[in-house]
Amino acid sequence: MIETIETPMTRTELRKRYLAAAITSGSIITAIFFYTVVVEALRRFNHQPPVSPPGAYALKYLFYIMGVSALAVLKFAARAAAAKKETPQETAQLLTKFAVTRAAICELPAVSGLILFILTGGYADFYLLAVFSLGLELYHFPRLSAWEERLRGDFGRLED
Repeated sequence: MIETIETPMTRTELRKRYLAAAITSGSIITAIFFYTVVVEALRRFNHQPPVSPPGAYALKYLFYIMGVSALAVLKFAARAAAAKKETPQETAQLLTKFAVTRAAICELPAVSGLILFILTGGYADFYLLAVFSLGLELYHFPRLSAWEERLRGDFGRLED
């Protein structure tokens, strides 16, 4: 059996991984603003939704449930990310993947709102779901201090 020598994680290496996750998360947040541009463009060009009441009401509930389900998925994903890894590098890689996954999950309400607007013309519904999504994104945005704390808690040190 080959024994591996554990090399400590440096702050510089952790910052690089964090920056990659933060840029990706920021890009996903930017997509929400792009959805707003799409909705406003469709509205300006008098978009006629293909679904009218009562079918629109059923879709409204369905897409709201899909949007709010992001909370449950985030809770489930957090449990998976809480698992302790063997090395600081593996933990940093996990934190990076989790940050990107979490940003994508937080985008789900905005996507639901966009689809709901396209199908039913629910302008206010789109904005409600988009604001909810934006709030989730900002709340769950990766924080370098939390990453450093996690590595110190799991491995007791973080090299400079």
